Amino acid sequence: MKNAIFIVFKTLIALVLVGKVLNWFLDFSYGTNQLLNAAMFSLIGIAYLVVGFAWDSKLTKVVFITCGLFLIAMNFFEKNTILTIVGIICILTPMLIGRFYKEKEVELNTLEI
Repeated sequence: MKNAIFIVFKTLIALVLVGKVLNWFLDFSYGTNQLLNAAMFSLIGIAYLVVGFAWDSKLTKVVFITCGLFLIAMNFFEKNTILTIVGIICILTPMLIGRFYKEKEVELNTLEI
């Protein structure tokens, strides 16, 4: 079941990516762009929610889940500068946490050898 859900998720991400690239050449309508943006941010938010439950640290879980929920919820509010800035922070923060956590994990693994 997990594999089927993961395949559907990857397919949706691929469709959104293809849609965003096609927009450069076909110039979709405003409504289509909004739908692609909402789908993109929702998929990123869902990914952060799922990954958030895999972490051991409670603080990291809270950050990932909060960022994921915000990215999903921001699709339902009118866009403004503050929401955009917080959205960018919510996209980058889990990526940075994941990046630095991996480096720390690699350092620990090399020390064990």
